[in-house]
Formats: sequence, structure tokens, C-alpha cells
Amino acid sequence: MEEALSGGNTHEQIVRVGSTVRRPIGPWTPGVHALLSHLEQAGYTGAPRVHGFDRQGREVLDYIDGEVVHPRHSYLVEEDEALAEVAVTIRRFHDAVGGFAAAERFAWSDRGSDPHGAAEILCHNDLAPWNLIHSTDDRWVFIDWDLAAPGRRAWDLSFALLTLVPLMPNDAADDRHVAERLGVFVGAYGADLVPTDVLTVAIERCEREADLIFRLGEAGEPPYDRLLREGHGEIWSLAATHITARAPTWQPALRLR
Repeated sequence: MEEALSGGNTHEQIVRVGSTVRRPIGPWTPGVHALLSHLEQAGYTGAPRVHGFDRQGREVLDYIDGEVVHPRHSYLVEEDEALAEVAVTIRRFHDAVGGFAAAERFAWSDRGSDPHGAAEILCHNDLAPWNLIHSTDDRWVFIDWDLAAPGRRAWDLSFALLTLVPLMPNDAADDRHVAERLGVFVGAYGADLVPTDVLTVAIERCEREADLIFRLGEAGEPPYDRLLREGHGEIWSLAATHITARAPTWQPALRLR
């Protein structure tokens, strides 16, 4: 029996079947499956395992039992201890993916990919609360790996900072609190590996998200047409302006080396 799943911004037609999730595939799927298999072999527990395809041609992944942080369980990452645990989960992913060879053999999605930077690591590209589950066995698990692609470490980390610290203006945290949360994240991830330009790259990511939504939404391309109607383009544009103004105040929190 299939149970429709919801909650994401960019993917539809996702269903649960027993202990698995079934999802539509794309040109990026072979690379994503190779990545998830690599992470499993490396002992990384912050991603679902892949189980091939079903008779309808959909990919089959683990169903992760637990609470998705966004939109109804944001309190799960409000405590500094939880934020630090998530930062460690991301660091372990970045460490594990360092052994993934021949990324150039695969096609990757360009929807979240780094348009300018060097291919330093293979990024998840959507490390955000809507893709983060606190599992019933007390793991932090990131789902929805379809946007994975090579890029800068700062490109991947900046999105986590934007959405998990968070840096977004609608969250209305004062500068002191944001700086404290940045310090928690950076300290847990490892300050020596957090690029000093990560806040500048966060602005770049906001501008990129806004551009995708305005450009593809106005062309009527789903799901960006819906995101445009819901005002997400304006949200990301305002975020870019906000972070540009506040970054000099927050920057010292990154200097934990």
C-alpha cells in the first residue's frame, strides 16, 4: 500500500511503501545511487540506504522513521547541543565523500549546484531543515540527495548556516544570538575546515535561489512556478540584502582557529 509523502519544496510524487520510499528518477540518479552506496560502505549513518528500483522504475530508498525538522519540529535544532550534533553529521559526510572517486563519470543536477566554484567536494546542496530528520534511533539523517553535485565546501556549508543557524531575516534573531549559533556550528564542524568566505558564499547562494525561482518560475516551469507564486523569490532576495548588511558583524564568529 502506498502512502503519499509531502513536505518538500521541489519534489512531488514521493510515496512510502512499508519501510521504503519510492521516488521518480532523473539523469542524476545513477550518480546519487553511487554516492549513497559509497556513504553506506564508509559507515556514514546520516543518509538513507539505496535499494535500486521498483517495477515502476522508481528509485527505492530507506524510509527514515522520525521527525522532519521543518516545518513543524523546528524546536529540535533550537538547542545548541542539537545544532552541534547536526554540524558533526555534516562534517562526517564531507569526510566520507572525500573518498568518492570519479564524480565526473556521472551527470548531476544543476538546480542546486555551485555555478562558479571549484569542485572541492561532492555537495548535498540542500542541507536544510526540510531535508533533516531526527530519527527514532536518535540519528540525524539528511534525505533528498537529488541535488548532489560537485562544488565548493563553502557552497554546501553556507546553505546549512542559512537555514539551520539560521541567518534568514524572517527568523528575527539578534546579532549576538546569530554569532553564538555560528560559533557553535563552526566549533562542532571544525573551524579549521570552515572557509572564511562562507558568509559571502551564503549571499551568493541566496542570489542563486532567487534567480532560479524568478527565471524558471516566470517561464512556468514546475515547481518554480509555485515557489514564485508563494513568494519564495522575494524571500531569498531579501535574505541576500540582509546578510550583506549583517555579515561584517557575524564574521568574527568564524575566527575560531
